[in-house]
Amino acid sequence: MRILFISPNRLRLVVPPLPIGLASVVAAVKDEHKVRVLDFMFAEAPLEEVRRAVAEFAPEIIAVSIRNIDNQDSRNPESFIGDARELVDLLKKLSAAPIVVGGAGFSIMPGEFMEYLGADFGIAGEGEGAFREFLAAFVGSRDWQAVSGLVWREGEEWRLNPVQRVADLKSLPLPALENFTPELYEEAVGSAKLPGMIPVQTRRGCPMKCIYCTTPLLEGRRFRSWEPAQIAARLAAWHERWGLTRFYFVDNLFNCPPDYAKRLCRAIIDLKLPLKWGALINPSAPDRELFRLMRDSGGGFMQVGNESGSELVLTKLGKGFGRRQVELTFQFLEEEGVAYSCFLLLGGPGETPETVQESVALLEQYHPQLVNLTVGVRIYPGLALHRIALEEGVVAPGENLLLPRFYLAPAIEGWIWEYLEGVMARHPNWIF
Repeated sequence: MRILFISPNRLRLVVPPLPIGLASVVAAVKDEHKVRVLDFMFAEAPLEEVRRAVAEFAPEIIAVSIRNIDNQDSRNPESFIGDARELVDLLKKLSAAPIVVGGAGFSIMPGEFMEYLGADFGIAGEGEGAFREFLAAFVGSRDWQAVSGLVWREGEEWRLNPVQRVADLKSLPLPALENFTPELYEEAVGSAKLPGMIPVQTRRGCPMKCIYCTTPLLEGRRFRSWEPAQIAARLAAWHERWGLTRFYFVDNLFNCPPDYAKRLCRAIIDLKLPLKWGALINPSAPDRELFRLMRDSGGGFMQVGNESGSELVLTKLGKGFGRRQVELTFQFLEEEGVAYSCFLLLGGPGETPETVQESVALLEQYHPQLVNLTVGVRIYPGLALHRIALEEGVVAPGENLLLPRFYLAPAIEGWIWEYLEGVMARHPNWIF
């Protein structure tokens, strides 16, 4: 069967993200089906490429991956769902092939997306196994109830099947990077003016309970992982094939559990290759030995998910760590010579001018290369922050959250912007 895959994402926050999730789904089916991939990231006229691809390839299935719903910027919100609908509308005009929508952004609100986009099917959750199940049902029984995470219409209603996550990640094939010109992603520069990096996933799942984060919804709370030797072999293979040297581990908690992270670092050291990599560090487990191994294995740029420097706000956000752990993380990274950036997520429940100033004062004691400032917390349905927003009347019951809505603590709403302008004047490396 001929399958046209489309990645419409063009957002380049921090660095342009190669669509590793879609590359994994392509890898799961490309040996049994004929595939073609359109990646909009570097396309000059993406919709013209769509027209040409449909005419030349005559797809029998069209799969669209939605990564980003909006830019998560409360000051200048930009929604991408209109672009997604424009793409689906165009595909309907060009082809009679059924349109299947998936991806991380779609999986957060699959029912709302299906109503809005008018696609034929959707797949929520991890797509490697689910898309194979869908293809088998499509050419066979048409028993849609057997397809994990499938969103499908029955009569006048959309049905959502239970999501089944991939139990054994080690059995999955390598993501099909050959369909996405990885060299371009390593060369491209994003909003943070940093060199591009190739995403690598070593684990799925997150046991943390942050009130605003969708990762447990998408990946579950239980860790599942590849073997460190598998990941090291993947890096070596990509280095040999394309000369890639810069990677970013997209795991939500690279340093948890620490024993796994240490084994991974040692496996990378054993490669003896000139690799540089970054990852997201959770301050819940500051570990000097791990940070040293990260440095020695090429870990040259870490992102610390601290979000705040206020004990009160960290508790309200459900971060699972306190101010002291944040300080130790910064201290150990600096003492081990590991460059890092960090985040301030301002405006959540309990935030006041005093807690904002407390957070800024904490970061000013250390030396992050970059501080990403976010004001207002994006509200997603079903999460703890959504329940708080409902109780406080920030959003209404039944309100469609496809369009961006933000929680912004009233105590800082009229004050925060001018204050941060002054902060950024003092620190050119602090950015919105």
